[in-house]
Amino acid sequence: MDYLLLIVPLALLAVFYYRGLYKKESKEKQDVANERDLLEKQQVFFVRKMIHEMKTPLSAIELHLSIMAKEHCSAKNVAMIKSSTRMLATIYDDIAFHAGKEKLCYPAEWIELEEFIADRVLYFDAMASVKNIFLDFYADSDLYILMSRVELQRLIDNTLSNAIKYSTKSSAVVEIIIASDNEELNLIVRDKGVGMSQEEVQSLFKEYYRVSSNIQGLGLGMSIIKEICDDYGIAIKIQSIKKEGTTFVYKIPKEIVKREAKSRDKV
Repeated sequence: MDYLLLIVPLALLAVFYYRGLYKKESKEKQDVANERDLLEKQQVFFVRKMIHEMKTPLSAIELHLSIMAKEHCSAKNVAMIKSSTRMLATIYDDIAFHAGKEKLCYPAEWIELEEFIADRVLYFDAMASVKNIFLDFYADSDLYILMSRVELQRLIDNTLSNAIKYSTKSSAVVEIIIASDNEELNLIVRDKGVGMSQEEVQSLFKEYYRVSSNIQGLGLGMSIIKEICDDYGIAIKIQSIKKEGTTFVYKIPKEIVKREAKSRDKV
């Protein structure tokens, strides 16, 4: 009986002691979680604010650049400015996509590929011409793909931007080819640039990874491409040889591809 009188108070003390420790530990964990949530909210706010602030000057640069081109600025200077603007715009679009991908819905629609990609090729022509690179585009006609315009543009823009940035030979050609067979649609982009080792190819889709620190960019483009391709069931095949170039082949499944001739007005 004497032992019970001693054990019961000790047991109660132990319960209160460990309950206090548990509450303290729980509070510390909650404080850490609250601090982490606050930091994440601040980061999201900063990125969104940065995106908003970048958009206005980029639009102004594009507008005044068009005016300068018509007035007195030399073609070479205009091309250099336009190339830098295109590069900044691609980085901006990647940041905006990355920041909003969890909150925004990008609805899929049937997009005519030849027209869409031709527009993106024209957009990047200024960046290519500065490096004396020719963009050679060939496409089967009347092919449509079921994707969102935002995601298809991120895929095309990042692939073309990288092909141009990593092309080093003057008067080189970047080929863009759309070819279909019975099973799938192949979108091929081939450059004659620096190329990659197998180790670099394996790391290519990691977020923030860049093959060369001398090339401008955040390292978001390829991870965005991989995420989009995974969502649509698009397989990516990469062939690359150091100092010879790289070929990207996007194998698009037939489920999101159709051939449909455009209606043409009678003359």
